[in-house]
This record gives sequence, structure tokens and C-alpha cells, in this order.
Amino acid sequence: MPTLLSKEFMRRLDGISLLLRRPVAGHLRGQHRSRRTGVGMIFADYRPYSSGDDIRNLDWATYMRLDRLVLRMFEEEADTPIYILVDNSASMGRSDSGKFEMAKKFAAVLAYVGLLNHDRVSLISFSDGVVKEMPGRRGKNQMWRAMHFLESLKNEGETHLGNTFRKYFGAGRTRGLVFVISDFLLEQPLEDSFQPILQYGHQVFATHVIDPEEESPHIDGQVVLVDSETREALSAHVTEGTLAAYRLEFDKHRGKTEAFFKRSGWGYISLRTDEDFETSALTSLKKEGMFR
Repeated sequence: MPTLLSKEFMRRLDGISLLLRRPVAGHLRGQHRSRRTGVGMIFADYRPYSSGDDIRNLDWATYMRLDRLVLRMFEEEADTPIYILVDNSASMGRSDSGKFEMAKKFAAVLAYVGLLNHDRVSLISFSDGVVKEMPGRRGKNQMWRAMHFLESLKNEGETHLGNTFRKYFGAGRTRGLVFVISDFLLEQPLEDSFQPILQYGHQVFATHVIDPEEESPHIDGQVVLVDSETREALSAHVTEGTLAAYRLEFDKHRGKTEAFFKRSGWGYISLRTDEDFETSALTSLKKEGMFR
């Protein structure tokens, strides 16, 4: 099996499950709550008994106390569609940044935990639209397929989240949990980029991958700056004042990105490429309340 994740780290992930913030729609039995009610593992509510209901679900204690027939209702435990979108645009792939490798590793963590808990995991790489897809898979024995998919990804193109969401989720995907892993260096405002997904009712969890060299670049004097996605070049004279202004703008961008997701009621974490991946990933997910 490809080695995005070490065997030791995968053993640490055993027994961990994803926590959802509200019931979701699922089809097969898994380890999360579904909005469908029936006989299941999690008690939901009572309703009055009607002729033809299954008498096995009658609450006899309530009948003895109140002389009323009521039926116990349950929320089914259902598999959760998990959509993991990995930004494979050119800006993620600067050879010495480590952003793309970290993004693939984080996607592997999510896929492993989802498959381990019998959820349907789909992997999607994107730039200006969907580039490559691994359709929904279930079960731990599909992990080799997920790893192979992630290992095969290459960087190309510009980032356009709006196009990606319209093309992929516009095809009538079942409501579920959407992970977006990106550096969020977008031409379009986040509000416009995520507008297509708002109508679909998915939970969204953003993972912001940050390269310290992009946060505080080590450049000085006369330089030629090249956009990694459009290949446009700009000649500039860089001073300490220029760098200070740039660092301020980068920090504002990061703050606005986090604020957008929090304001939307969605999850957000940032991962830095100069930090230990395993520690940072687990700590961030647990702090955000996504792992238990």
C-alpha cells in the first residue's frame, strides 16, 4: 500500500470516528444518525400509537403511568456520504512548500476514518473544476484504492471553487459532509465561490493549508514574481516596508477566510507545513469537535 500515512499513525486513528453537527441523509447502515425514523439504535421521540403500528415499539411504562398508547421512535444509524475535495491547482504544488503533500495526507486521514466507520467516502481533486474522482466507497478494505488515488494526483490549473461545486454537487449528490482542503488563494470572493453549495444543505469543513514562506517570504531587492497558476510575471522592487505590508495583507486574508466559514456555521482549521503533521491534524480536528 502507498505510504502517505505511516502504519503507526493509522493505528492511532483506529477507534476514532467523525462527529457530525446534525443528522444527515444516508442509505446504508453506518455509525451516524439519519433523519429517517424507524427501529434503530438511538432513541428520538414518542408519537401516539396508530392502528397498524408495530406493537413491539409500544412504551408500556408510559401506558401504565398515563393510560395512553405511545410509540417509541428511533433515529437510524446510517452511513454518511463524505466528500473530500483536494485542491490540486498549481499554487498548491510549489516544489519546496509541502502544501500539496500535506493536503493529500490530510485527505488520507479523513478517508481512513470514514472508511473505517463504514461511511461512503468520495475523493475529488479540483482546480478550475473537477479534475479526477474516486466515486463513493465503503469499508476499510477500500483504503488501498483511496491511497492510490491520492498518490496519483498532480498539480495543474487555476483554482475555481464555484465551478467545482456547480459541476460536482449540481449532479444531485446525497446530502453529507464536505471537506475542502485548499490554500484558498482564490481570484473569486469566498462568498461567491461557496454560493453554489449553500442550496444543497451539506455540512462543510474547510482545511486551510498554509506555507510559512508564502506568509512571510524571504525575498529582497529587485525580483520577478511569477503567478504559479496564470504564469503572469511582475517585476518589483521589494523592501522591508513592502514585506511588512504584504504580511499584514496575508494575515487579513487568513482572518477573513476563517471568519467566513465560522459565520456560515461551518468548520475551519488551518494546517501549517512547518508543523508536525500528525500532531497538528489530530489536535486541530479534536479541538474543532470533528473527532472523538
